[in-house]
Amino acid sequence: MPGMSALPDRTLAWGATRLPVPERWREWRWLEPARDAAADSAAPGTLDAAIRAAAARAARAVGPSQRLALIVPDRTRPLPLPSLLPRALDALAEAGVPGERIGLVPASGIHRPMTRPELADWIGPGAAARVAALPHDADAPAVPLGTTPSGIAVAAHPAVARAGAALALGRIVFHYLAGYGGGRKLLVPGVAARDTIVAVHRRCLSPQPGGGRHPLARAGVLEGNPVHEAAVEAARLFPPTTMLHLAVDPGEAPWAEAGDPFEDHARAAERYASTHRVRLPAPLDAIVVSAGGAPADRDLVQAHKALDAVAPVVRDGGLVVLVAACGDGVGNRELAEGLRLGPQAAIETALRREFRVGLHTALALTEKTRRLRVLALTELPDELLAAAGMERVASLDDAARVLDAAVGEGAEGAVAGRGGALLYEVANR
Repeated sequence: MPGMSALPDRTLAWGATRLPVPERWREWRWLEPARDAAADSAAPGTLDAAIRAAAARAARAVGPSQRLALIVPDRTRPLPLPSLLPRALDALAEAGVPGERIGLVPASGIHRPMTRPELADWIGPGAAARVAALPHDADAPAVPLGTTPSGIAVAAHPAVARAGAALALGRIVFHYLAGYGGGRKLLVPGVAARDTIVAVHRRCLSPQPGGGRHPLARAGVLEGNPVHEAAVEAARLFPPTTMLHLAVDPGEAPWAEAGDPFEDHARAAERYASTHRVRLPAPLDAIVVSAGGAPADRDLVQAHKALDAVAPVVRDGGLVVLVAACGDGVGNRELAEGLRLGPQAAIETALRREFRVGLHTALALTEKTRRLRVLALTELPDELLAAAGMERVASLDDAARVLDAAVGEGAEGAVAGRGGALLYEVANR
Protein backbone atom coordinates (compact mmCIF):
# COMPACT_ATOMS: atom_id res chain seq x y z
CA MET A 1 0.00 0.00 0.00
CA PRO A 2 1.26 3.55 -0.66
CA GLY A 3 2.84 5.34 2.25
CA MET A 4 3.76 2.17 4.08
CA SER A 5 6.96 0.30 4.88
CA ALA A 6 7.82 -2.90 6.70
CA LEU A 7 8.07 -2.89 10.48
CA PRO A 8 11.66 -1.93 11.33
CA ASP A 9 12.02 -3.78 14.65
CA ARG A 10 8.48 -4.95 15.44
CA THR A 11 8.28 -3.02 18.70
CA LEU A 12 6.11 -0.14 19.89
CA ALA A 13 6.99 2.54 22.41
CA TRP A 14 4.99 2.42 25.66
CA GLY A 15 6.17 4.74 28.41
CA ALA A 16 9.90 4.24 28.81
CA THR A 17 9.85 0.73 27.31
CA ARG A 18 9.29 -0.94 23.95
CA LEU A 19 6.80 -3.76 23.45
CA PRO A 20 7.11 -6.49 20.79
CA VAL A 21 4.33 -6.57 18.21
CA PRO A 22 2.46 -9.94 18.15
CA GLU A 23 3.34 -12.31 15.33
CA ARG A 24 -0.23 -12.32 14.08
CA TRP A 25 0.28 -8.73 12.91
CA ARG A 26 3.39 -9.71 10.95
CA GLU A 27 1.63 -9.17 7.61
CA TRP A 28 0.44 -5.73 8.59
CA ARG A 29 2.40 -2.70 7.54
CA TRP A 30 4.01 0.15 9.44
CA LEU A 31 2.63 3.51 8.36
CA GLU A 32 5.50 5.73 7.29
CA PRO A 33 5.65 8.59 4.78
CA ALA A 34 7.15 7.92 1.39
CA ARG A 35 10.53 9.61 1.11
CA ASP A 36 10.45 12.69 -1.11
CA ALA A 37 13.90 13.32 -2.54
CA ALA A 38 12.92 16.79 -3.75
CA ALA A 39 11.69 17.79 -0.31
CA ASP A 40 14.79 16.35 1.33
CA SER A 41 17.07 18.29 -0.99
CA ALA A 42 15.21 21.52 -0.15
CA ALA A 43 15.71 21.10 3.61
CA PRO A 44 17.40 23.97 5.46
CA GLY A 45 21.11 24.07 6.25
CA THR A 46 23.04 23.00 9.30
CA LEU A 47 21.78 23.41 12.82
CA ASP A 48 24.67 25.60 13.90
CA ALA A 49 24.19 27.94 10.95
CA ALA A 50 20.50 28.29 11.77
CA ILE A 51 21.27 28.96 15.43
CA ARG A 52 23.72 31.71 14.52
CA ALA A 53 21.25 33.27 12.08
CA ALA A 54 18.46 33.23 14.67
CA ALA A 55 20.71 34.72 17.36
CA ALA A 56 21.90 37.51 15.04
CA ARG A 57 18.33 38.33 14.05
CA ALA A 58 17.16 38.43 17.68
CA ALA A 59 20.15 40.56 18.69
CA ARG A 60 19.28 43.14 16.02
CA ALA A 61 15.71 43.36 17.35
CA VAL A 62 16.59 43.99 21.00
CA GLY A 63 17.89 47.34 22.21
CA PRO A 64 21.35 47.63 23.83
CA SER A 65 19.89 48.01 27.33
CA GLN A 66 16.85 45.77 26.87
CA ARG A 67 16.35 42.21 28.00
CA LEU A 68 15.78 39.29 25.64
CA ALA A 69 13.20 36.59 26.38
CA LEU A 70 14.39 33.11 25.42
CA ILE A 71 11.34 30.86 25.05
CA VAL A 72 11.69 27.08 24.94
CA PRO A 73 9.20 24.17 24.83
CA ASP A 74 8.19 22.64 28.15
CA ARG A 75 8.62 19.00 29.16
CA THR A 76 5.68 17.82 27.02
CA ARG A 77 7.51 18.74 23.80
CA PRO A 78 10.69 16.65 23.46
CA LEU A 79 13.67 18.69 22.36
CA PRO A 80 17.38 18.18 23.23
CA LEU A 81 17.64 21.47 25.12
CA PRO A 82 20.77 20.58 27.15
CA SER A 83 22.72 20.40 23.90
CA LEU A 84 20.87 23.13 21.98
CA LEU A 85 20.79 25.92 24.55
CA PRO A 86 24.55 26.33 25.19
CA ARG A 87 25.03 26.74 21.44
CA ALA A 88 22.22 29.29 21.27
CA LEU A 89 23.62 31.21 24.26
CA ASP A 90 27.09 31.22 22.71
CA ALA A 91 25.65 32.61 19.48
CA LEU A 92 23.68 35.28 21.36
CA ALA A 93 26.78 36.32 23.30
CA GLU A 94 28.74 36.61 20.07
CA ALA A 95 25.92 38.76 18.68
CA GLY A 96 26.09 41.08 21.70
CA VAL A 97 23.44 39.68 24.06
CA PRO A 98 25.11 38.19 27.17
CA GLY A 99 23.41 35.74 29.49
CA GLU A 100 22.74 38.33 32.20
CA ARG A 101 20.35 40.11 29.81
CA ILE A 102 18.38 36.95 29.03
CA GLY A 103 15.35 35.51 30.80
CA LEU A 104 14.41 31.95 29.84
CA VAL A 105 10.72 30.98 30.00
CA PRO A 106 9.24 27.54 29.15
CA ALA A 107 6.14 27.61 26.95
CA SER A 108 3.97 25.68 29.40
CA GLY A 109 0.62 27.17 28.39
CA ILE A 110 -1.96 25.81 30.81
CA HIS A 111 0.09 22.69 31.59
CA ARG A 112 1.17 22.30 35.18
CA PRO A 113 3.88 24.91 35.79
CA MET A 114 7.38 23.44 35.97
CA THR A 115 9.11 23.81 39.31
CA ARG A 116 12.46 25.58 39.29
CA PRO A 117 14.36 22.29 39.86
CA GLU A 118 12.38 20.63 37.04
CA LEU A 119 13.13 23.55 34.74
CA ALA A 120 16.83 23.53 35.60
CA ASP A 121 16.99 19.80 34.86
CA TRP A 122 14.98 20.25 31.63
CA ILE A 123 17.27 22.90 30.15
CA GLY A 124 20.48 21.32 31.43
CA PRO A 125 23.24 22.60 33.73
CA GLY A 126 25.03 24.45 30.94
CA ALA A 127 22.10 26.80 30.35
CA ALA A 128 20.88 26.90 33.96
CA ALA A 129 24.20 28.38 35.06
CA ARG A 130 24.10 31.16 32.45
CA VAL A 131 20.54 32.57 32.40
CA ALA A 132 17.66 33.28 34.76
CA ALA A 133 15.13 30.47 34.23
CA LEU A 134 11.57 31.55 35.08
CA PRO A 135 8.70 29.00 35.11
CA HIS A 136 5.44 29.98 33.42
CA ASP A 137 2.14 29.82 35.29
CA ALA A 138 -0.90 30.77 33.22
CA ASP A 139 -2.73 31.81 36.39
CA ALA A 140 0.01 34.08 37.73
CA PRO A 141 -0.15 37.87 37.26
CA ALA A 142 0.43 38.74 33.60
CA VAL A 143 1.17 41.91 31.64
CA PRO A 144 -1.50 43.14 29.18
CA LEU A 145 -0.36 43.52 25.58
CA GLY A 146 -3.56 44.75 23.95
CA THR A 147 -6.63 43.38 22.20
CA THR A 148 -6.75 41.57 18.86
CA PRO A 149 -8.92 42.79 15.95
CA SER A 150 -11.37 39.98 16.74
CA GLY A 151 -11.65 40.98 20.39
CA ILE A 152 -9.25 38.71 22.33
CA ALA A 153 -7.54 40.43 25.26
CA VAL A 154 -3.91 39.36 25.25
CA ALA A 155 -1.65 39.16 28.33
CA ALA A 156 1.62 37.31 28.84
CA HIS A 157 4.39 36.30 31.22
CA PRO A 158 6.06 39.51 32.50
CA ALA A 159 9.55 38.44 31.39
CA VAL A 160 8.27 38.09 27.83
CA ALA A 161 5.86 41.03 27.70
CA ARG A 162 8.49 43.45 29.07
CA ALA A 163 11.36 42.18 26.93
CA GLY A 164 12.70 44.21 24.03
CA ALA A 165 12.53 41.12 21.82
CA ALA A 166 12.25 37.35 22.05
CA LEU A 167 13.97 34.30 20.61
CA ALA A 168 11.86 31.13 20.63
CA LEU A 169 12.92 27.56 19.88
CA GLY A 170 9.90 25.92 18.27
CA ARG A 171 9.58 22.35 17.14
CA ILE A 172 7.48 21.85 14.00
CA VAL A 173 4.92 19.11 14.66
CA PHE A 174 1.31 18.47 13.78
CA HIS A 175 -1.20 19.88 16.26
CA TYR A 176 -4.71 18.52 16.45
CA LEU A 177 -6.34 21.96 16.88
CA ALA A 178 -3.94 24.62 15.62
CA GLY A 179 -2.75 22.69 12.57
CA TYR A 180 0.93 22.76 13.52
CA GLY A 181 2.97 23.34 16.63
CA GLY A 182 5.89 25.73 16.82
CA GLY A 183 5.87 29.31 15.58
CA ARG A 184 3.17 31.50 17.13
CA LYS A 185 2.21 28.68 19.53
CA LEU A 186 5.37 29.31 21.56
CA LEU A 187 3.78 32.67 22.40
CA VAL A 188 0.08 31.75 22.47
CA PRO A 189 -0.69 29.54 24.30
CA GLY A 190 2.96 29.02 25.32
CA VAL A 191 3.61 32.01 27.59
CA ALA A 192 0.16 33.63 27.61
CA ALA A 193 -2.28 34.15 30.46
CA ARG A 194 -5.10 31.64 30.94
CA ASP A 195 -7.86 34.00 29.75
CA THR A 196 -5.97 34.59 26.50
CA ILE A 197 -5.35 30.88 26.02
CA VAL A 198 -8.99 29.99 26.62
CA ALA A 199 -10.23 32.69 24.24
CA VAL A 200 -7.98 31.40 21.46
CA HIS A 201 -8.92 27.76 22.02
CA ARG A 202 -12.62 28.63 22.11
CA ARG A 203 -12.45 29.32 18.38
CA CYS A 204 -12.25 25.54 17.83
CA LEU A 205 -16.03 25.25 18.20
CA SER A 206 -18.37 25.40 15.23
CA PRO A 207 -20.18 28.74 15.01
CA GLN A 208 -23.48 26.86 15.16
CA PRO A 209 -24.58 25.51 18.57
CA GLY A 210 -24.81 21.74 18.36
CA GLY A 211 -22.34 21.72 15.49
CA GLY A 212 -19.50 20.30 17.58
CA ARG A 213 -15.96 21.25 16.64
CA HIS A 214 -15.01 23.46 13.70
CA PRO A 215 -14.06 21.22 10.74
CA LEU A 216 -10.90 23.20 9.94
CA ALA A 217 -9.51 23.22 13.50
CA ARG A 218 -7.44 20.11 12.87
CA ALA A 219 -3.96 18.79 12.23
CA GLY A 220 -2.18 19.86 9.08
CA VAL A 221 -4.49 22.81 8.33
CA LEU A 222 -3.55 26.49 8.69
CA GLU A 223 -5.63 28.27 6.07
CA GLY A 224 -9.10 28.86 7.48
CA ASN A 225 -8.20 27.27 10.82
CA PRO A 226 -9.89 29.55 13.40
CA VAL A 227 -7.57 28.51 16.25
CA HIS A 228 -4.46 29.22 14.17
CA GLU A 229 -5.83 32.56 13.00
CA ALA A 230 -6.69 33.64 16.55
CA ALA A 231 -3.23 32.62 17.79
CA VAL A 232 -1.57 34.61 15.00
CA GLU A 233 -3.60 37.72 15.85
CA ALA A 234 -2.63 37.41 19.51
CA ALA A 235 1.04 36.65 18.82
CA ARG A 236 1.41 39.79 16.70
CA LEU A 237 0.94 41.84 19.90
CA PHE A 238 4.07 40.36 21.50
CA PRO A 239 7.54 41.93 21.33
CA PRO A 240 9.40 41.20 18.05
CA THR A 241 10.04 37.47 18.05
CA THR A 242 12.61 35.47 16.13
CA MET A 243 12.03 31.75 15.73
CA LEU A 244 14.46 28.90 15.47
CA HIS A 245 12.19 26.45 13.63
CA LEU A 246 13.25 22.85 14.33
CA ALA A 247 12.16 19.44 13.09
CA VAL A 248 13.43 16.43 15.02
CA ASP A 249 12.88 12.84 13.89
CA PRO A 250 14.14 9.67 15.61
CA GLY A 251 17.53 8.62 14.33
CA GLU A 252 17.96 11.65 12.08
CA ALA A 253 19.83 14.92 12.43
CA PRO A 254 17.41 17.81 13.09
CA TRP A 255 16.84 20.43 10.46
CA ALA A 256 16.48 24.03 11.48
CA GLU A 257 16.10 27.53 10.12
CA ALA A 258 15.73 31.04 11.49
CA GLY A 259 12.60 33.02 10.72
CA ASP A 260 9.49 34.66 12.09
CA PRO A 261 6.53 33.03 13.91
CA PHE A 262 4.15 33.68 11.02
CA GLU A 263 4.95 33.45 7.30
CA ASP A 264 8.26 31.64 7.86
CA HIS A 265 6.55 29.23 10.23
CA ALA A 266 3.88 28.48 7.62
CA ARG A 267 6.59 27.66 5.06
CA ALA A 268 8.42 25.46 7.55
CA ALA A 269 5.15 23.68 8.34
CA GLU A 270 4.50 23.03 4.65
CA ARG A 271 7.99 21.57 4.29
CA TYR A 272 7.45 19.38 7.34
CA ALA A 273 4.15 18.07 5.99
CA SER A 274 5.78 17.13 2.68
CA THR A 275 7.93 14.56 4.49
CA HIS A 276 5.52 13.51 7.25
CA ARG A 277 2.28 12.78 5.40
CA VAL A 278 0.89 9.25 4.93
CA ARG A 279 -1.84 8.82 2.30
CA LEU A 280 -3.93 5.64 2.15
CA PRO A 281 -6.15 4.56 -0.76
CA ALA A 282 -9.08 3.58 1.47
CA PRO A 283 -10.07 3.59 5.16
CA LEU A 284 -8.68 0.82 7.35
CA ASP A 285 -10.67 -1.74 9.32
CA ALA A 286 -8.23 -1.56 12.23
CA ILE A 287 -5.10 0.22 13.35
CA VAL A 288 -2.63 -0.17 16.18
CA VAL A 289 -1.18 3.18 17.24
CA SER A 290 1.52 4.00 19.75
CA ALA A 291 1.41 7.51 21.18
CA GLY A 292 5.20 7.44 20.87
CA GLY A 293 6.29 6.58 24.39
CA ALA A 294 7.39 9.05 27.07
CA PRO A 295 6.75 11.96 27.21
CA ALA A 296 4.14 11.78 24.41
CA ASP A 297 2.12 9.22 26.39
CA ARG A 298 2.66 10.69 29.84
CA ASP A 299 -1.11 11.31 30.30
CA LEU A 300 -4.42 11.05 28.48
CA VAL A 301 -4.27 14.66 27.26
CA GLN A 302 -1.08 13.89 25.34
CA ALA A 303 -2.00 10.33 24.30
CA HIS A 304 -5.32 11.50 22.84
CA LYS A 305 -3.35 13.27 20.09
CA ALA A 306 -2.25 9.91 18.66
CA LEU A 307 -5.84 8.67 18.61
CA ASP A 308 -6.91 11.90 16.93
CA ALA A 309 -4.18 11.51 14.30
CA VAL A 310 -5.21 8.03 13.12
CA ALA A 311 -8.99 8.31 13.49
CA PRO A 312 -9.51 9.86 10.02
CA VAL A 313 -8.12 6.75 8.29
CA VAL A 314 -10.28 4.19 10.13
CA ARG A 315 -13.77 3.36 8.85
CA ASP A 316 -16.83 3.99 10.97
CA GLY A 317 -17.13 1.14 13.46
CA GLY A 318 -13.49 0.18 12.94
CA LEU A 319 -11.12 -0.74 15.71
CA VAL A 320 -8.19 1.17 17.20
CA VAL A 321 -5.64 -0.21 19.66
CA LEU A 322 -4.16 2.75 21.56
CA VAL A 323 -0.76 1.96 23.10
CA ALA A 324 -0.18 4.67 25.72
CA ALA A 325 1.07 4.21 29.28
CA CYS A 326 -0.40 7.44 30.75
CA GLY A 327 1.58 7.00 33.98
CA ASP A 328 0.63 10.53 35.07
CA GLY A 329 -3.07 9.79 34.74
CA VAL A 330 -5.60 11.98 32.98
CA GLY A 331 -3.36 15.06 32.78
CA ASN A 332 -6.15 17.59 33.27
CA ARG A 333 -8.91 17.35 35.84
CA GLU A 334 -11.25 19.24 33.50
CA LEU A 335 -10.97 16.36 31.04
CA ALA A 336 -12.10 13.92 33.71
CA GLU A 337 -14.96 16.24 34.66
CA GLY A 338 -16.01 16.52 31.03
CA LEU A 339 -16.05 12.77 30.51
CA ARG A 340 -18.32 12.39 33.54
CA LEU A 341 -20.89 14.72 31.94
CA GLY A 342 -21.97 11.87 29.70
CA PRO A 343 -23.26 12.38 26.11
CA GLN A 344 -21.44 14.61 23.65
CA ALA A 345 -24.35 17.04 23.60
CA ALA A 346 -23.98 17.59 27.33
CA ILE A 347 -20.25 18.24 26.98
CA GLU A 348 -20.78 20.72 24.14
CA THR A 349 -23.51 22.55 26.08
CA ALA A 350 -21.15 22.93 29.03
CA LEU A 351 -18.39 24.14 26.70
CA ARG A 352 -20.52 26.84 25.13
CA ARG A 353 -21.63 27.99 28.56
CA GLU A 354 -18.04 28.18 29.88
CA PHE A 355 -15.21 27.14 27.59
CA ARG A 356 -12.51 25.11 29.29
CA VAL A 357 -9.72 23.43 27.36
CA GLY A 358 -10.08 20.15 29.26
CA LEU A 359 -13.78 19.97 28.44
CA HIS A 360 -12.94 20.41 24.78
CA THR A 361 -10.53 17.47 24.97
CA ALA A 362 -13.39 15.43 26.44
CA LEU A 363 -15.60 16.39 23.49
CA ALA A 364 -12.88 15.55 20.97
CA LEU A 365 -12.14 12.20 22.64
CA THR A 366 -15.76 11.09 22.85
CA GLU A 367 -16.36 12.03 19.21
CA LYS A 368 -13.83 9.34 18.32
CA THR A 369 -14.81 6.68 20.84
CA ARG A 370 -18.43 7.02 19.72
CA ARG A 371 -17.48 6.38 16.08
CA LEU A 372 -14.76 3.77 16.70
CA ARG A 373 -14.11 0.88 19.04
CA VAL A 374 -11.01 1.81 21.02
CA LEU A 375 -8.94 -0.71 22.98
CA ALA A 376 -6.34 0.81 25.31
CA LEU A 377 -3.15 -0.69 26.66
CA THR A 378 -2.71 1.80 29.47
CA GLU A 379 -2.32 2.43 33.18
CA LEU A 380 -5.40 4.66 33.30
CA PRO A 381 -8.02 3.61 35.89
CA ASP A 382 -11.06 1.58 34.85
CA GLU A 383 -13.51 4.34 35.79
CA LEU A 384 -11.85 6.84 33.49
CA LEU A 385 -11.63 4.36 30.61
CA ALA A 386 -15.32 3.58 30.92
CA ALA A 387 -16.24 7.27 30.97
CA ALA A 388 -14.11 7.82 27.87
CA GLY A 389 -15.74 4.91 26.04
CA MET A 390 -12.57 2.84 25.81
CA GLU A 391 -11.88 -0.80 26.70
CA ARG A 392 -8.81 -2.02 28.55
CA VAL A 393 -6.53 -4.74 27.17
CA ALA A 394 -3.85 -6.34 29.31
CA SER A 395 -1.25 -6.77 26.56
CA LEU A 396 -0.72 -6.48 22.82
CA ASP A 397 -1.41 -10.24 22.53
CA ASP A 398 -4.72 -9.66 24.32
CA ALA A 399 -5.49 -6.81 21.92
CA ALA A 400 -4.65 -9.04 18.94
CA ARG A 401 -7.11 -11.69 20.11
CA VAL A 402 -9.90 -9.13 20.57
CA LEU A 403 -9.11 -7.57 17.21
CA ASP A 404 -9.12 -10.92 15.39
CA ALA A 405 -12.52 -11.75 16.83
CA ALA A 406 -13.92 -8.34 15.93
CA VAL A 407 -12.68 -7.80 12.38
CA GLY A 408 -11.53 -11.22 11.15
CA GLU A 409 -8.37 -12.45 9.45
CA GLY A 410 -8.98 -10.62 6.17
CA ALA A 411 -9.16 -7.20 7.80
CA GLU A 412 -7.24 -4.31 6.31
CA GLY A 413 -5.06 -3.20 9.20
CA ALA A 414 -1.87 -1.28 9.89
CA VAL A 415 0.50 -0.24 12.66
CA ALA A 416 1.27 3.43 13.35
CA GLY A 417 4.38 3.53 15.49
CA ARG A 418 4.85 7.30 15.50
CA GLY A 419 1.43 8.42 16.69
CA GLY A 420 0.69 12.10 16.17
CA ALA A 421 4.12 12.76 14.63
CA LEU A 422 2.63 11.95 11.21
CA LEU A 423 -0.42 13.14 9.28
CA TYR A 424 -2.59 10.25 8.12
CA GLU A 425 -5.05 10.83 5.27
CA VAL A 426 -7.30 8.86 2.96
CA ALA A 427 -6.85 9.86 -0.68
CA ASN A 428 -9.67 11.85 -2.31
CA ARG A 429 -11.41 12.56 0.99
